[in-house]
Amino acid sequence: MSPFNFVLQNRFLKSSSSPNKENSDPNSNVPSFADVVDKADIFKPTRLSSDSALDGFEKLCPPNGEDKIVIYTTTLRGVRKTFEACNAVRSAIEGLGVLYCERDISMDRGFREELKELMKGKESTELIPPRVFFKGRYIGGAEEVMRIVEEGNFGDLLQGLPKVKAGFVCEGCGGVRFMPCFTCNGSCKMVMSVKEVAEQNEGRAVVVRCSECNENGLVLCPICC
Repeated sequence: MSPFNFVLQNRFLKSSSSPNKENSDPNSNVPSFADVVDKADIFKPTRLSSDSALDGFEKLCPPNGEDKIVIYTTTLRGVRKTFEACNAVRSAIEGLGVLYCERDISMDRGFREELKELMKGKESTELIPPRVFFKGRYIGGAEEVMRIVEEGNFGDLLQGLPKVKAGFVCEGCGGVRFMPCFTCNGSCKMVMSVKEVAEQNEGRAVVVRCSECNENGLVLCPICC
């Protein structure tokens, strides 16, 4: 109940229960409390702020994950249970209509090392995707996420997160979130000229590892990631 409604209630109770009946006006039309207070406001449940809703989860923030949803997944089908769990969590979060950041550890070794560093000191099972983080809080894996979805408790956790249009597909990567490296065209290799002898001012071509992409010759989509 708001402070304004509380004051109105107190004034009504005092005026209706006053012991000085001689000075009261029997013809006065005193409105009831229900007449002056919005019933919807009285019985409206108090919603927790997003920060309060997240207080029950461990503070564990992925890099640049302070104000977004980050999920670590894998698209490899080697372990069917893990692959299906990742798909289930991805679909559940997509159904919430909010923007999220997916980090596929099978597509980028850097994400695998990132998750390993986050889960340092935890059980080895915590390294198995999917792993979900909301605004720098560790939500858990597939079991924890699906339980929250079934209980309908995601509403408070989503406050303040950017929305995404239904059916949106990135025009750059088609939803894959990776693109072939713009520097080496996905080959992971670059040809450079190296001078052998300064006096001769001659050089030879050598093949070096491209420094712009990951081990698969891919870079994150600059549009949606």
